[in-house]
Amino acid sequence: MSNHKVVILGGQGAIGSLLERLFTQYGHIVYSVDKRTQGVRSHYYHSHYCQIDILNPAADVGAVLSGAKAVVFALPEAVAIQALPWVLSAIGDDVQIVSTCSVQAPFYSALRAAAPGQPFIGVNPMFSPSLPEQKRPVAVILDNCHVSEHWIERVLMQADMRISRMTPEEHDQVMALCQALPHAAILIFGLVLAKSPLDIRTLAAIAPPPMRTMLALLSRILRNPIEVYWDVQYENPMAAEPRQELLHAIQQLDSIVQAGDQTEFGNNLRDIAQQLGEQLDISAADCQHIFSTLE
Repeated sequence: MSNHKVVILGGQGAIGSLLERLFTQYGHIVYSVDKRTQGVRSHYYHSHYCQIDILNPAADVGAVLSGAKAVVFALPEAVAIQALPWVLSAIGDDVQIVSTCSVQAPFYSALRAAAPGQPFIGVNPMFSPSLPEQKRPVAVILDNCHVSEHWIERVLMQADMRISRMTPEEHDQVMALCQALPHAAILIFGLVLAKSPLDIRTLAAIAPPPMRTMLALLSRILRNPIEVYWDVQYENPMAAEPRQELLHAIQQLDSIVQAGDQTEFGNNLRDIAQQLGEQLDISAADCQHIFSTLE
């Protein structure tokens, strides 16, 4: 594999730092661009750090993009789209644009409107960068999912990540269920919990494994950057339907319980189990593993 120059916009963020490590690990030269670089020391031989406000760049900062094989937008969706015109004005039409956006279609549409022929690939790790990347899933977004293996895909596979290819529209549809729906359910749980008059320490002390797991999921969200979860909900128009379905399902459950209809309650659970199919046993084993780690 050739040693390419890769410029990462938002390089000091969690995703940017992950990709910096992966690219340098496999011999590529990384220029990490961010508004904040004070106190940053390179942990990688092939890394360079540049302090640039990408929404208000100086006239000469386009030089950092010179000779780049790829420019990675490791930025929130709105910022990535705002930065796109400046980047396109400073690079050739053969430079690879890489989007790490949680929602891919808006950035992709903006890119295609401005530069129809610009090479594009999206990379969305389906895990927090604080976790080891080995065996973890990553969504790779392409114009055409039937093309031959991309060099960026090879970097991800060398890191032992599991790749799933999809188009921008397919990605956002999948993310509406894989990310927006569970995040919304966890946040609703948190909103209800925050309004409870009960002491959280008392609840935590007697909490059974499902409650502890929900508290853990909620706490993980609260410890991470707010904009990550806002983008998942706000920037993806396909997320609105699962949220509405979630509200409807809560109302449906409440109606069944209020009516004392245990038969309908059981029918619903059996329908869910049938829909899960073989995944039911797999996920039940996952749950057993998770619960067994809780002391």
